[in-house]
Amino acid sequence: MSGQTNGKLVERIDAVFLPVRNLNESLIWYQDIFAFDLRWKNERMCGLAIAPNCGFHLVEISDFQPITKYTPFNYVVKDVEEVRNMLIEKKVTVSDLRIGEPKRFDLADINGNMISVIEL
Repeated sequence: MSGQTNGKLVERIDAVFLPVRNLNESLIWYQDIFAFDLRWKNERMCGLAIAPNCGFHLVEISDFQPITKYTPFNYVVKDVEEVRNMLIEKKVTVSDLRIGEPKRFDLADINGNMISVIEL
């Protein structure tokens, strides 16, 4: 197969799509809390800039239900304790810090979606 190495068909995940209740409200929250820059936006979804080659999209869903039983992805940070303290100051709901490999905690976004934050 031309262009493929070691039989792999996929190079990487291009983007994560997180369901939200209200796109505009969620966009403002993610920009205020994390300072993510807006890459693009339409009526139903938007793309936020986190890092090169990492798509993070918010998608407004009409029958929205928050993701609360697991964390669909991790944010990677340099200092998890510092980030957790900054989120607490911004009134974000966070879990206790879990020491281990990796050191981590979970947060709830404005929609109630659970997201993990890990230190690598």
